[in-house]
Amino acid sequence: MKTKLKVTTALLASLFLVSILAVSTPAIAAKPDCTLMINIMAKGDDADIPPYGSDDGIYRATTLIVGKIKFDEVSGVGLGRVEFHMKIYKIESGEKVYTIKGKLKDGAVMVVPRNYCPVRDVWWTNFWFVMGEGFYKTTGTVIENFEYRGDIITLPNTEGKWSPILIGMMVSPKGEHEEGVWEDGGWAYAGVVIGWVNGNPQFFGGVTSSTKYMEKYIP
Repeated sequence: MKTKLKVTTALLASLFLVSILAVSTPAIAAKPDCTLMINIMAKGDDADIPPYGSDDGIYRATTLIVGKIKFDEVSGVGLGRVEFHMKIYKIESGEKVYTIKGKLKDGAVMVVPRNYCPVRDVWWTNFWFVMGEGFYKTTGTVIENFEYRGDIITLPNTEGKWSPILIGMMVSPKGEHEEGVWEDGGWAYAGVVIGWVNGNPQFFGGVTSSTKYMEKYIP
């Protein structure tokens, strides 16, 4: 039996990814004689999927993102590693309805100088973007008619098996944008590419507030 869920909250917080690949530039270590390592963690309620109701209860989503960026000592070119886990669950019982996990090793690392988010109506500035081919796995339950960032989609479904897919992660250490700093501070996003529109990747994944961001220079 197919499960049909729909977000009923009118305003969805979202991160708009159109044109990221066009404006980003490859990231290189700040100093040629050192290795820059960046450790990232974001954990908490998901900002793209606020609490919503259906016939059998109230649901919520949480997201965990762990990332690492490391720059080669010789070339200075960065490679990124990403793992993320998002789950949708019933608030009252804690029962999981849907989960998606993703992992990426040695993804390309880029710096995005600015990118417009029409939902929040801000230009995000100077954030990290990691993308490459990784693997993901979801629960086997089919969930369709799901409202996500203003679109109605069927959630990705691997029937519990790991499958190859393009994975992306964005990290804004302070939540900086052209008019200041986002009131909720830094954030991280990680998800899988579920399609393409005008040459730009369309993602499904999770976004939540940063709980750890650390840069370390190693001579």
